[in-house]
Amino acid sequence: MAAVDKTYGDALFSLVTEEDETALPDIRSQLGGVSEVFKAEPEFIKLLRTPTIPIEEKLGIIKEVFEGKVHKFVLNFLCILTENDRLPDFDRILAYFTQLYNEKLGIADVTVTSAMPLSQAAAEKIRAKMADITGKTVNMTLKTDEKLIGGVVISYGNTTIDGSVKARLEQLKAEIAGTIA
Repeated sequence: MAAVDKTYGDALFSLVTEEDETALPDIRSQLGGVSEVFKAEPEFIKLLRTPTIPIEEKLGIIKEVFEGKVHKFVLNFLCILTENDRLPDFDRILAYFTQLYNEKLGIADVTVTSAMPLSQAAAEKIRAKMADITGKTVNMTLKTDEKLIGGVVISYGNTTIDGSVKARLEQLKAEIAGTIA
């Protein structure tokens, strides 16, 4: 994590929790929406970083696009990022903000990768088990990766639980190679 992520993420999180903590879920959601806009329109950030455009005009563009659609804290935050030429760091700042948000609300982001899409029942079993393990509400993202052959890989925080067939085969291969050598 860069100092920029922490500095801006901490500042926004502190402001929201001190001024209007009830707005925290909406602000987190709106920041996610802004991220989607930036991803869908990469030229938008390039425009806002153009040195020949005066800062007042850049701030006018931000307000034109987002005013009335996002919380005033989000709008002001986008203006500050624009003024300080930090819009390219937005997704990293958002990731840090989300980490603070999840810690405060007791949410664990869990990614489950499987070879084929999981059934609703299997996904719910994994969600319940991960809630037991983490002691938190689980926000689960499901992904598929055919290279896994079978089984699942579960990632949360700095932990990965690899129950894939691919991992088991690689482990078996290493054991066999160790006995032959």
